[in-house]
Amino acid sequence: MNLIKPQSLNKGDTVEIIAPSGAVDKDMITRSKVFFEKLGYKVKYGKHIFENYRYMSANDEARLEDLHNAFLSDETKAIVCARGGYGAIRIADKLDYKIFRNNPKIFCGYSDITALSIMMLKKSDLMTFSGPMAQSDFADDNPNEYTTQSFFEVISEKYSLYNSKNIIKDGSASGIVWGGNLSTIVSLCGTDFIPDEKFIFFLEDVNEPVYKLDKMLNQLINIPNFRKNIAAVAFGEFLNVDNEQWLFDLEKEFASTLNIPAASGFKFSHGKEKQTIPVGIKAEFNGTLKIV
Repeated sequence: MNLIKPQSLNKGDTVEIIAPSGAVDKDMITRSKVFFEKLGYKVKYGKHIFENYRYMSANDEARLEDLHNAFLSDETKAIVCARGGYGAIRIADKLDYKIFRNNPKIFCGYSDITALSIMMLKKSDLMTFSGPMAQSDFADDNPNEYTTQSFFEVISEKYSLYNSKNIIKDGSASGIVWGGNLSTIVSLCGTDFIPDEKFIFFLEDVNEPVYKLDKMLNQLINIPNFRKNIAAVAFGEFLNVDNEQWLFDLEKEFASTLNIPAASGFKFSHGKEKQTIPVGIKAEFNGTLKIV
C-alpha cells in the first residue's frame, strides 16, 4: 500500500461538516460551527446535513452526494463527520474511491463512521482519522480539552505515544494502525475490508454485552486474512459493558488465541475523553502504540 496522507489543517482553512450516518441536531451542529470559527477556521455544511430520512440524516443518495462533494470541493480542507448512529454501511458499496484517492483530505469520525474510514483506506490508500465529531464532541460550550488537543495535534502530524493501562500479553510488533468501532467493523463482513499487510488492531465499543463482543471477535478470527495479518491488539474502552471481569478474560483469550501482544485501556472511546488516531499509518507496538 502506498499510503496517501492528507495535508495538515491550518488556521483560515475550511472545515466541512457532513452527516453520512444518523440524523443530526441542528442547534448542536450550529454550536460546533461556532467552536471551529472561534479557533480561526471557516466552516461549511454538506447540502443535505439537516434533512431526515427515518433514523438517518438523509436518504442514501443524498448522504453519498455530500460525502463525494466534500472531497471534490477545492475549498474544503478537512471533513468532520457530525455523528455516528447508523447509515454508513448503506453507502459503503457505492463509494467512488477514485474521488478520495485524487482529492485527499482529512476525514475524521468514529463509531458508525468506521465503515467509511477503513473502506477508504482499503480501496483508496487514504489515511483517515478515528476521532471526535461535530455534534458528539464539539457542540458543548466547553469541549473536552483532552479530546480537542489530541484532535488538533494528530491532524497536524504531531503524534505522541498512545499509552495503555494494562499489558495483557507481552511482546512487540509493527504494522499499520487499523480498526475502530468493533460492531461497525463486523458489519462489513462479506466485503473486502481486511488490510493486505500486517496491522495493529485498535478497537472500542459501547453498550455491548460481553457475549456479543465475544461473538464479534470470533467472527473476525474466522476470517483467514484477519488471522494472517493481525500483529497486535490495542483494546480501547468498552463503555457500559455488563461484566468487567468477563471482558478482561475475553481480551486475554483473544490475544492468546492469536498469539499476539496485547494491551488494554487505550483512550479509543465513545466517552468524552478520546484520542484521535491516524488509520493506515505505520506504528510500533510494545504495550504502547508509537507512530513511526
